[in-house]
Amino acid sequence: MQDYLIVGGGILGSTLAYKMLERGLSVKIIDRPSSNISSSVAAGIVNPVTGKRFVLSWMAEELFSALHEFYPRMETRFNTSFFYPYDTLKLFETTFDQNEWLKKNKQESYQKYIGQEVVFSEKLINPLGALKIKGSGRLDIGNYLTVLHQYFEQMECIRYNWFDHGKLKVTNDTIYYDDIRAGALIYADGAQASDNPFFNNLPYNMVHGELLKVKIHDFYTDRIINKGIFIVPVSGEEYLVGSTYNWDLKEAVTTGEGREKLTGKLKEVVKCDFEVCGHYAGIRPSTKDRRPFMGRHSEHKNVISFGGTGSKGVSMAPFMSDLLINYLHNKGELPPEADICRVKNNVNLKDK
Repeated sequence: MQDYLIVGGGILGSTLAYKMLERGLSVKIIDRPSSNISSSVAAGIVNPVTGKRFVLSWMAEELFSALHEFYPRMETRFNTSFFYPYDTLKLFETTFDQNEWLKKNKQESYQKYIGQEVVFSEKLINPLGALKIKGSGRLDIGNYLTVLHQYFEQMECIRYNWFDHGKLKVTNDTIYYDDIRAGALIYADGAQASDNPFFNNLPYNMVHGELLKVKIHDFYTDRIINKGIFIVPVSGEEYLVGSTYNWDLKEAVTTGEGREKLTGKLKEVVKCDFEVCGHYAGIRPSTKDRRPFMGRHSEHKNVISFGGTGSKGVSMAPFMSDLLINYLHNKGELPPEADICRVKNNVNLKDK
């Protein structure tokens, strides 16, 4: 009998499973046999300061301390590379942006994350300069998940099948699925979460997003550029450019409109020519309040939700996995902002 059955082998499910194995727990993962999932097509950017008002990310100190410890440790563990720390140049769009930066760089909580000088560049269209954000970077999610899945295969703890709720039986102390017996069931099912019969009451806010892969000659390979879009180095002269946000499209399909929007914005940021060499789309499992959905089902206490991180999955996965494990073993509580109890307590996220 397994300790946990985990549905979903994306960034959350795989990180959680690995951390459980590290702690001596037994797991079985069911992951769908498809590469077109939000984790595999995401840019993998982590950024502690976001938005036009340069807002420090929720729980930034905890999340970024954890991720900057965990991903390099995993690289050493598996003797490979998939995490790339980069500074981000956040281009000022208006003098209002500059004034916001001046306010924030005097606050102690921002000191370790933002530079004290305005940065200019001959390769960018940035007449007002840019703010340097420290502590950001990129996880090569595809490589990271490939490494972890190979490890799970060696441990014989992962199966590639669509999860069939018709085969599932839940009792007070046991989860039955095919020939699997487990003490608890954890859903880390990404964009499929809104169809989950146990947690379909949660007000997910699925977001369609598109990315481009482009070639840019003689451009930055050591930093991320952000101005309405991000430009992040991948390898050599290749970069990922994103992202779009569409709340109406429900399928992970690329669109001409998305490509045109991204190339148009890219022309407003870089001075040099570029060539589009790839176009990708995915569905982000987001929430209205931009906080994850974590915790036990109200009736079936051995059925647990772990999702809703949207574009913050890479940032949240290491720390939130530890929090969830501790919570499940009565060694800590979940943050109120992340606990699904906030939905049961009549917090109407759909109106936020």
